[in-house]
Amino acid sequence: MKLLLWDLDATIFHDLDKIAISNNWYFKYFIDGYSHFKNYAIVLVDHELNICAASPNIKKITGYESNEMIGKAVYFSHGAATNSDCKFLSKIAIDEEIPFHSRLVNYDRDGNVYGCETRAFPIFNKSGKLCHYIAFKQAYSV
Repeated sequence: MKLLLWDLDATIFHDLDKIAISNNWYFKYFIDGYSHFKNYAIVLVDHELNICAASPNIKKITGYESNEMIGKAVYFSHGAATNSDCKFLSKIAIDEEIPFHSRLVNYDRDGNVYGCETRAFPIFNKSGKLCHYIAFKQAYSV
């Protein structure tokens, strides 16, 4: 039986809802669009790219509990094998405040490399200013 994303990660919605309410935006648009994809983890970052919330299934990808990632910069899992061209293109998308799709080699908690596919979307506050990015992440074999 296939589960919907909210069946797998119920606690993330409480955290996202609190952040959404405090910034006056509606996050379910993004969730609904990706809820049918299997094995996606959700990561929410602020405008400075620090992790605000992560779904519990992020541990399957990174080895870190979701609460251990709070406050870390999104780049904390990058290392020598992380492609600098992909990082550069992601940075351009972030600077331009547009959605992006990337595939990067990252490092898990134990220092092992893993492939991480990310689909990320900017979230703007009621003044039209970027306040968060929401990312849907999935591991792939490298």
